[in-house]
Amino acid sequence: MASILSRSYDTRRAPFCAHPVARYHCLRPAGQRTADLGRSDAMGLARPVLLLSICAATLLPVTSLQAQTVKKVSDGQVSKTAPNWANFIANDKGFFRREGVEPETIYVGNVANTVQQLVAGSFDVASSTFDTAIRAIANGGNAVLIGGAVTKYPYSIMTSKDVTSAADMKGKRIILPFAKDLLTSVWNRWLTEQGMQPHDVEQVYAGATPARFAALAGGSVQAALLTQPFDFRAAADGYRKLVDLGAYGKDYGFLTVLARPQWLRDNPETARAYLKALSDAVDWLYEPANREEAIAILVRNTNVASDIAKETYDYYVGELKPFSRKLAIPAEIVRTTARTLVELGEIKPESASMTFTDLSYLPR
Repeated sequence: MASILSRSYDTRRAPFCAHPVARYHCLRPAGQRTADLGRSDAMGLARPVLLLSICAATLLPVTSLQAQTVKKVSDGQVSKTAPNWANFIANDKGFFRREGVEPETIYVGNVANTVQQLVAGSFDVASSTFDTAIRAIANGGNAVLIGGAVTKYPYSIMTSKDVTSAADMKGKRIILPFAKDLLTSVWNRWLTEQGMQPHDVEQVYAGATPARFAALAGGSVQAALLTQPFDFRAAADGYRKLVDLGAYGKDYGFLTVLARPQWLRDNPETARAYLKALSDAVDWLYEPANREEAIAILVRNTNVASDIAKETYDYYVGELKPFSRKLAIPAEIVRTTARTLVELGEIKPESASMTFTDLSYLPR
């Protein structure tokens, strides 16, 4: 009996025998199975096997094609601060990948460095201040503004506890981005309006907010230009807000996205996809239902305490609204910035009428 069972049912073929058409033949002696298997039964068996083979053959190329269509983009940024919130969201929420791009972000710590390295070909796209970008283009830099990232100044001058007015800064030290930065010019203008002269306050420079915050916290300066969330962090540590430059410098924008014209011509759809993902991130950030998750994303990317991140969110979304919908670049910001750079002697008067922007890649 054992030999009969062994001969007539091969247990190693059990998965095959689960098929309804095959079950009968699996219980027959092996030598008789082929003879008993009619043409229609053979087709019935072959059909599911063929379908499985086709599925396996087609799914793998699709997966491979999807992986191949994700375009890497070299992206130059300054530092991990709240003005980069849309970038954090587009990355963490998968908006970039959904549009078929994958930014490879490098933080260089200085707005001038992002422009210089972009023009040199190290970056495909980069973020910098409007004045730095316009200054570079007006002086021959091969770049163009393609989007408005942050069109209001999210900056404050934070000071030591003993400073309550501009007059209290006389003989003290402030840390600013660099000597020819527009924010430095805005500070000088405010100081002059308060009855002081710029040379009454010693100026030192550092390109990124984290470094300026460290200088203030370390006591080497008595005032610092800080963006969020570091100004809220300074306030929590007992420092005072001397002036809100977002409220004072309303005529100027802060961060713009720029690229080289040749790269744009070679990669138009990639540029559009990158900007579309950022635009979607701005819309997502401004949606009140996303508040808690947006705060968590800021905490994760900047390593600030959640209460500071909450203050930053409420200030940005409820009050300042610094991020530009659809990444629009207000023409007045470009004109005002160029005009101010002419007044400062940073660009030639005839350069102010140049075309600095190419808005054809923005989402509709």
